[in-house]
Amino acid sequence: MALVVPIEFSRNCEYLANSSPDGTLKLWDTDTGALKQEYTPSSHLSATCTCLSWGPLRHAAETPRKKKKKKARLSSAVSNLDLIAMGTTSGSILLYSVVKGDLQTQMEDGHTSTVNCVCWHTDHDTLYSCSSDQHIVEWSLSSGKVKHKWKADRSSVNSICLCPREQCLLSAGRTIKLWDLHRKEVLRTFTGHSTEVFRLLFIPVIPQASSEEGSSPLESVLDTYFISAAVSDRLINVWQIQRSTKNKNSLVAFSLPDEPVLMDILTPIDKEQVILLAVVTKPGQLVIFEHILNGTCKKPLQPTVTIQIAMQGGRDDVPRPIAVLGAHFCADREHSILICHGNFLKPTFEKIPYNSSEPDVCLIREDPTRSALKMDTSVTKIKTPETSKEVTVLAPGHMAPSGPSQSGERAKRRRRRKTSTNELSMEDRLHAISIDKSTKTSSAHPPKADTLALLLGQGLQSNDKKILNNVLQHTNETIIRNTVRRLPVPVIIPLVQELSRRMHGHAQSGHTLVKWVKMVLTVHTSYLMTFPEIIDTLSTLYQMMDARVTVLSRLSRLQGKLDLMLSQITAQSQEEDAVSNQQPMLVYQDESSDEDVMMTELVMSHSESEDNWEDLSDMEVQDEGEESSNSRHSDSEEQID
Repeated sequence: MALVVPIEFSRNCEYLANSSPDGTLKLWDTDTGALKQEYTPSSHLSATCTCLSWGPLRHAAETPRKKKKKKARLSSAVSNLDLIAMGTTSGSILLYSVVKGDLQTQMEDGHTSTVNCVCWHTDHDTLYSCSSDQHIVEWSLSSGKVKHKWKADRSSVNSICLCPREQCLLSAGRTIKLWDLHRKEVLRTFTGHSTEVFRLLFIPVIPQASSEEGSSPLESVLDTYFISAAVSDRLINVWQIQRSTKNKNSLVAFSLPDEPVLMDILTPIDKEQVILLAVVTKPGQLVIFEHILNGTCKKPLQPTVTIQIAMQGGRDDVPRPIAVLGAHFCADREHSILICHGNFLKPTFEKIPYNSSEPDVCLIREDPTRSALKMDTSVTKIKTPETSKEVTVLAPGHMAPSGPSQSGERAKRRRRRKTSTNELSMEDRLHAISIDKSTKTSSAHPPKADTLALLLGQGLQSNDKKILNNVLQHTNETIIRNTVRRLPVPVIIPLVQELSRRMHGHAQSGHTLVKWVKMVLTVHTSYLMTFPEIIDTLSTLYQMMDARVTVLSRLSRLQGKLDLMLSQITAQSQEEDAVSNQQPMLVYQDESSDEDVMMTELVMSHSESEDNWEDLSDMEVQDEGEESSNSRHSDSEEQID
């Protein structure tokens, strides 16, 4: 996981080395800002530089000896310690000599993929490198060949770092591993980042318990601390190497406003001293943290000092920020910070004294694009010929545009005079004036909706209630979506806080603000997930909304019952009205005739006949009863006889 532009300060803050995207190595003098050396490898286009590292500090030069072999020449250069190691995309490592100003050696046949990081061993002529081919290689500087090679991870290894006593090595990919350099075994494993770790940095405090010589590799690094940073992660974790393996979480987390790019730490004398951590973020800000390593911290720590650089704006120009390219702590009593800002075509170097009493610092500097490029005469091989002032030079020289000559100005004047003969008529002039006025009036159109993002950003930065009220009163979802999408990243968190504060106010304004909250959470969810501090704001907002909707379920059930009852009542009333107001589909009326009279007489006669039939039936029943009684009486008399 190589940086976009490899950059690193020398340990004595004398030079800055960086590699351009085309593979050219440049050395800048931090005192004068001049380009001291420039080296372009032969294969700079096919094998560009992905990482670089300065060698240890230079020792005193020894008495010259006769150099007979290539190995002797290489060991002499290593003893002078004036090398810069550069990893390339082809897997080879280049050693550049600052004293010679040329390539010292090229080490190959170690990696088969991109070299992501290199680190030096201070005592031995050893160099370590890691690559995307999942391996770590130990190189011999005297021979330029591979001493050891082992597989360190299942995926690419992005960063390595030597421990203080240089008996162990840290490697980082998806996980962080502590290696024993002698046995090439894993001693500890650390997990805590969700993405790939691209930077490891040891806090160089040697514990007193491990000061005894002859201790094991694990005991030599016990109770030491190191820092890790991951890709697209705004948290920098601090880890401690402990004897027990139960606690696998990080001790401290530093919260950043954006993704980190470079880190540097001020070497503390002991554990009780405050450590200073400088981090350069992706937008070009410099944040500094202060902390004493005395235990775990549950919440992420906020920056103590934030440094920004901007150019001075005029009446019509808006001040634009200047990116900070790198930062390094100087070894002085004032804890000065050496800052590199501007661009890599012409970087600017500046020493700033560290002052923790000012949390926000904004430095106003000139536009770096307008400053002239200062180049040492020893760097460039192009020699400008000396010419007289009367001669017009056609060669480009240093590609700097020359001023106009007097002959050219005279020719222009003559052309203007010649063209001035053909003057426009009065009609053409009036027509041109009318066209000019129409274009001016047509250009004065009302502002579009996409300018609300600029107004909202200004209102949040200046805390102007009038601007915020005018912007947040919009309810159109299209306008809200376009405004939220165009918002700059630093304004999202203040917008969430402002919306949360307004939601706690009057309940009538919540109908409009809910649309803004919904759109912010929908569009910028991934960014808000990287902010642990936003949990408190969103939790209070959730509690407030939950408290307001506790009665909603009961009211909705009551509303449902009332709607059901009212619907039944209205349905019944509508049915009754429909039945009462129903009209016959067909009505037939006919005049009275004799047939009706006959029908009524028949009905009456029929009813009288039915009554007669009933009387006759009763009489027949009585006669039958008398006959039965008479028969019984005659039978009894016969029996007597």
